[in-house]
Amino acid sequence: MLYLVLGLVLLVGAYFLFRDTMNKLQYIQTLRIYWITRNTGIPGTPVLCRGDMRGTSYPWWRGKGIQFRAGKYIFQIGVLTGKSDGLLEQLGGRHLDADPKEIRSW
Repeated sequence: MLYLVLGLVLLVGAYFLFRDTMNKLQYIQTLRIYWITRNTGIPGTPVLCRGDMRGTSYPWWRGKGIQFRAGKYIFQIGVLTGKSDGLLEQLGGRHLDADPKEIRSW
């Protein structure tokens, strides 16, 4: 009976924690923990694997964790590893020393 009550409390708490958070990064900055629930999983994604996270909006967090797949839903939880300088760095871009006219002449 105790396990049933604890399970019910856990399910109700999970509902209020994760409602309206689909595809949105959630984190506790002081503990450096993040979680995200996505509905973009494809059948080829492993059920359990390592996951990296890069936020594409301010404050541009980066993180590493593990992710679980259940059907088309993916839940990822991990540790925030730091912040980037901006979106260009998050997407893997870089600033060039040459100007556009010089690049065109290449």
